[in-house]
Amino acid sequence: MYPKTDTTLLGNERHDDYHISGYGLSAGVGLNVTFLKHFFIQVDLKAGYINMPNVKIKANSSDKASQDFFFLQNNILIGGRFRL
Repeated sequence: MYPKTDTTLLGNERHDDYHISGYGLSAGVGLNVTFLKHFFIQVDLKAGYINMPNVKIKANSSDKASQDFFFLQNNILIGGRFRL
């Protein structure tokens, strides 16, 4: 992860430079079903993990925050394909 943390914490000078703060992993899977030759329904599922142990919060390099979390995303699409 390469974020730009734009924050002011407790009135201290902010630190908003880009920096390496951690990593993320994700995987996805999907299914597309076409019916009546032109229409489709598509279902996608994506899951992952983000770990950021070095989030800069002030100009002093020793001050930092950390966070980690899992996520799950589901998309359902209904559409059509037509030649123009």
